[in-house]
Amino acid sequence: MSDASTVQRDQDPTVGKILPNKDFAVSDALLEDYFEGLTLDRAPFDRGETPVPSMIAAAADDYFRESAFAQQRGHLWMRQQWTFAQPLKRNTAYVTCGCIEDIYRKRDRTVVDTALNVVDSHGAEVLTMNHHQSFLLDAPVGEVQLRDPNKKSGMRKFIVPEGEPLSEFDRTITLEMCGQYFHGSKSYHTDQAASKALGFQDVVVGGRMTMSYVGHLLDGHFGDRWFNSGQLDVKFTNPCWPNDHIAIKGVAMGASSEDPARESVFAWIEKDDGTIVLIASASAAR
Repeated sequence: MSDASTVQRDQDPTVGKILPNKDFAVSDALLEDYFEGLTLDRAPFDRGETPVPSMIAAAADDYFRESAFAQQRGHLWMRQQWTFAQPLKRNTAYVTCGCIEDIYRKRDRTVVDTALNVVDSHGAEVLTMNHHQSFLLDAPVGEVQLRDPNKKSGMRKFIVPEGEPLSEFDRTITLEMCGQYFHGSKSYHTDQAASKALGFQDVVVGGRMTMSYVGHLLDGHFGDRWFNSGQLDVKFTNPCWPNDHIAIKGVAMGASSEDPARESVFAWIEKDDGTIVLIASASAAR
C-alpha cells in the first residue's frame, strides 16, 4: 500500500482512467515470500510437479497509487474477479495494463473497480482481473467502526451447496507471516502503527493472503485445467486479524448449471467462531 501522504487529491481515481503499463515477473524472491509467508510446502513446485501458484499473479496488481483515493481511512478489499488463460512461468517477464472501469457506492463505502490484463512478451493474454477496493470517504476521521459479524442478520450469508468436500486445511496467520508475504514492507497489513493511522485497531491481514489460500485449494483441485481456463469470483466479508485461526474449505459441485462444459467449486474461509472471512465461486473447463 502506498503512503497516504504520497497520494494527492488531484490523482483521485476517475472512471475511464487509463493506467500505465507495468512490468511483472515471477521472481525467485516473490516465490520465496509466497511460500514462506503462507507456510505452504514448496517441495512439489521445486520438483516440477506443480506450476507457479495461480495467486502469485496478485502481485501484478501494483496500481494502488494510481487507483486509490487520497482519503484512505478504512480502506478494505471488497471483491476480486479472475479469468486465467495460461499458467505463469518462473523468471518470465510479463506486462500488466488496465483502467479504472467503475466507481460505485456500496452501503457507506465508495468502491473503485480496477480492470487489469496481464500479457506475455508476445502480447498473448495470460489472465484478467477486476479488483474492487473500498474507501470510507464520508467519515475521514476517527476509528473505523466495523460491524460485529456475530450481530449481522444471518451471520453466515450463504448455504453450503451440495457437493464433494475438498481437502480442507487450516492456518493461524501470524504477524511474522504477514511481514514475509509482503516482502518486509511496512503497511497496514504488516505494521500496527500504519494500521491505526487508517483507523483500524490492529493490523489487517491482507486480502491477497487469504485469497491466496483459496487459490492454493483450487490449484490442487483443478490442476492444469485451472491455470488454462479457471474463473474465480471472491467476495471479502469480514477482516482477518493476526493470530486468527482460519479453515480453508470448499465443495466440488460437478457440472456448472450455467455451462455444463465447466466444473464448479464453492469455497470459503471460516474463523473458529464461525465468522466468514471470504466466499468464492470458481469454475474450470471439464
